[in-house]
Amino acid sequence: MAGLVKTWLAGESQLLRWLAFEDYAREVFANNHPAWHSEPMRYAAGLADANKVLGSQVVAFDFGAVFATHSGLAADSEGVDRITALLNDTTLNAFCGDAIAAMAHQLSDKVDVVLQLPSPSALLVMLGEDVDNIDFDLLDDAVTVLADLLRDFAQLPVAGLVLAFSDNGVDAGDESEACEVLQGLAAHYDWVFALRLESDDLTEVLCELAADIRLIPTLEIAQLSARENLTGGGLNTAFWSGDALSSISRACLYGDVPANLDPRLIIERVASLA
Repeated sequence: MAGLVKTWLAGESQLLRWLAFEDYAREVFANNHPAWHSEPMRYAAGLADANKVLGSQVVAFDFGAVFATHSGLAADSEGVDRITALLNDTTLNAFCGDAIAAMAHQLSDKVDVVLQLPSPSALLVMLGEDVDNIDFDLLDDAVTVLADLLRDFAQLPVAGLVLAFSDNGVDAGDESEACEVLQGLAAHYDWVFALRLESDDLTEVLCELAADIRLIPTLEIAQLSARENLTGGGLNTAFWSGDALSSISRACLYGDVPANLDPRLIIERVASLA
């Protein structure tokens, strides 16, 4: 295992490049192939090929993107059964297991392979659950199911767990408390535990949930050093549009690689990080 995130967290390296590029890889390197989320070798190879261009030191398996593709499996369910309907599907289950195993074995000696999950509320909403139905008990049930999912990958060279939160109106206190189980599971397996926040507005409301690092793709790089907690950002829309990054001595450069930008411009922008 490369251990690049832990090295940066420990202050033993100054810059960590962490790009989120699921959509970019699918669009540019797989030509939006319909089997992207059903053929594990195609998926793992596409991410690996994309990262030869991007040079991210972290590569994520994005459960949220995979689940969104297969969300129809949950159409006839309610509550936590929406999630179990996905996880009990043998084809989807096999894809996730085989794709993560392939990524870990192909990439983990060069980069950190992490698992990214949507937060329990984000996943339930994505699968069609009404926000008004999501209380602590439902969140707690969802976390139990997601924890069981993650345990299947404990023996692989996985470096971390990322929980991706969206601002959907669910009580942040309830969700923070429920997600402490996932935080504990990450600690048990010696995984880095990260929170991905779709906007800085979520920083305050999720302050009770401790994490090794918070990833906020909308942040300017100048905002990173002023943070009380270790935070990644800087590679936002302005950066991909051509703005230069201000100088900073220590940073986790994090952001989403746009799928709709000319690939030649992506190469130019990535080259500017060297």
